[in-house]
Amino acid sequence: MKKMGRNSFWNLCFLSVTAGVLTGTIWANLLGGELLGQIGYFDGIWKAGRTMEAEERRLMWRYVLAQRLWEAGFGGLLAMTPLAVPGYLILGFGGGFALASIITVFTLEKGAIGLVCWLASAFPHGLCYLGGWAVWTAAVGERQDLRKVRVWLLVGVLAVAGSLLEVWVNPILADLIL
Repeated sequence: MKKMGRNSFWNLCFLSVTAGVLTGTIWANLLGGELLGQIGYFDGIWKAGRTMEAEERRLMWRYVLAQRLWEAGFGGLLAMTPLAVPGYLILGFGGGFALASIITVFTLEKGAIGLVCWLASAFPHGLCYLGGWAVWTAAVGERQDLRKVRVWLLVGVLAVAGSLLEVWVNPILADLIL
């Protein structure tokens, strides 16, 4: 593992994500009422996903797939630049912030059952997306050559699998859980 000054990339990455989680939790709790008023309730999301017809779901999958492939491509291109390390530290902070904010909003809205609602909204597709970002982050941390096709194919397959799970499987699981 390469060292960056006194701290390794992995320590900095952990600190970045942790700072994002703490900041997101504090931010969402301080803005609790205002935030819920602006966001609205998540119940509309659950209802929309359950009642989609097959053609609507195919259109939604194409939209989600394009979005996820764009995000994966951005992550890979960023990992190939000289700004990869600070870029991934910023992305780690932003990811931790977003994750903590969403979990906090779910728990503010629904109480303890909000954690179950968040899990129903984030799994199993979240594991595919997390795997893709883990591949890019490991490549940055180990300073790997990202001109290899197999790394891009792996992340692409994870993005496609995640988008399929997000649109086709997640609403069924959410129905079973909720």
